Amino acid sequence: MSSIPNTVKFFIQSEWKNKFALSSVFIHIFIAVLITYLSLPGIDKPIFSSLFWLIVIFTTIQGISKSFLNMHKGHFLYWHQLLSPVEFLVSKLITNFVLMLMFTLFSIFIFLIIHGFIVDDVFSFLLIAIITGAGISSVFTISSSIAAKTDHPGMLLPVLTFPLIVPLLLIGVKASKKATDGLGFMTLLPETLILLGMNILILFLGILLVKFIWKE
Repeated sequence: MSSIPNTVKFFIQSEWKNKFALSSVFIHIFIAVLITYLSLPGIDKPIFSSLFWLIVIFTTIQGISKSFLNMHKGHFLYWHQLLSPVEFLVSKLITNFVLMLMFTLFSIFIFLIIHGFIVDDVFSFLLIAIITGAGISSVFTISSSIAAKTDHPGMLLPVLTFPLIVPLLLIGVKASKKATDGLGFMTLLPETLILLGMNILILFLGILLVKFIWKE
């Protein structure tokens, strides 16, 4: 496991080298939030929570899901000589979590700048956003690793991610709405524990499946 930090560093440096693809995600987020403001200038709290996660999902999918979809058979053979399957997947999960964290925090910042300070409990909203974002990035990373082994990964990826993303989003939207209304952290505790449990389950299944995927 000592090679994981170095691998994560390599992946992050690779993402940084491709600045145009990375900056395009931030531009898409800004444009999407701006469109919501022009369409709904007087946005209320329930709509804010729903729109926030819709924009996060549809603007960051290109920055997260491409982690495996751009890899070819030769890439897998190369990494197979350097890392174990678990080390490689964990490195990808950490890298994509860092990217997802950047996109999510930027989305919150742009939302609050353009729409105004709508959120009453910023700390709780940030916590829910980070936990939900971690689950989303894990789902896309693991699903991409499976889809990359097929002939049509772009078509298979939505089919794999949809059943897992919807429960995460429903719970995340519900919890973030409570944070937006300022109901207090204790009211968020059930949703927070469920999200953490789902994240752990997703990670466990991903680590379990990657050993079989790697052999193909």
